[in-house]
Amino acid sequence: MAAGIREQELAGLRWLVVSGERTEVFRALGRAARAEVHAVQDDLPERSALHRWAATERGRTRVGRLLDATAAACGRELAELRALAAGAGADFHDLLLANLRGDLGVEDGTGCTDLGWRRTRSCVAHNEDGAPALDGRLMLLTLLVDGDVPVTVQWYPGFLPANTFTATGNGLVWGINHIQAARPADAPGRHFVARALQQAPNLDAAVDHLRTRPSAGGFAYTLGDRAEGRVVVVESVAGRTAVVEADPVHHPLHWHTNHPRHLPEPAGDAPVTSAVANDGARAARSLGQFEESVARGRVLSALPVPAHDPGPQWFLDILTSAPLPRGVHRTAAGTDPLMTLCSVVADLTADRVTVRGPAGKTAEIALSDFARGRA
Repeated sequence: MAAGIREQELAGLRWLVVSGERTEVFRALGRAARAEVHAVQDDLPERSALHRWAATERGRTRVGRLLDATAAACGRELAELRALAAGAGADFHDLLLANLRGDLGVEDGTGCTDLGWRRTRSCVAHNEDGAPALDGRLMLLTLLVDGDVPVTVQWYPGFLPANTFTATGNGLVWGINHIQAARPADAPGRHFVARALQQAPNLDAAVDHLRTRPSAGGFAYTLGDRAEGRVVVVESVAGRTAVVEADPVHHPLHWHTNHPRHLPEPAGDAPVTSAVANDGARAARSLGQFEESVARGRVLSALPVPAHDPGPQWFLDILTSAPLPRGVHRTAAGTDPLMTLCSVVADLTADRVTVRGPAGKTAEIALSDFARGRA
């Protein structure tokens, strides 16, 4: 039976809701966003360098080992990407490389900022930062797959819907931040591990999933649980994990940008390296991206911890009010290659989510409705 698909809008973002059998859902999604899938792939800044590297002997070997590890641990999610490529009329290998780019040790300058809060009120807030070429192409996607819990994500067409802000029908939310892995592990691709995470029944199961299914590359997850109000940060980088839970008495506020805060660097590793871009100019740019992440971290670490529970507007102001050196909102100005495409604040206690989309257009709905695709 063909998948059902409907389209709606929230905060200026296109919102697709797709329902049905798994393979048909992803084929229908590919068909519905065919033009956007091809446009996003064509405009990825790192695409040419990534394909040149993947064509080398070293690249072919690395991609093959990643594909084997992903197929073994996340075969269902890998099949979803194949169905998406088929529906969009896109080359599967192209989409695979784009989805594995953070697992290869190649230069990947993607960003994002997350905040987590737990006291009487619990909140998770996320800035989705991407290349200016992706402005207007980021959308919302709800997957109502037969037998699965509903899930809504911010989605870049052509990517497995997993590497951004997520809300699930089990009352879990999380924001994801890229962390460059200097030496990726022989493990599944991080997008595939993150996609499988979306069916976790509760926060403990989600944390256990990330601990027991390490990824090749690096992500930091800021997770919140609507049922219990707990907020946890998990760093999962190159086969290693670190878990830190917000303490409502002593440490209610947590933040994350794009560098490890809780995992020690392995001996001999640099914070950011690149197997593709190892010439001086490109390496300097990688270092600059790391320093940009640290600079955003300094802004957040200097935030005064409110004496009382802040509301969603407090988080939204932090995420959107100003760029560096006073804030974390990104504008692709100067040497910064990225811009903030969307901001989201999930108030777990009030069951509300606030979305600020293109041109500052803002909307607020029930978080439970958001997760189920009900505008």
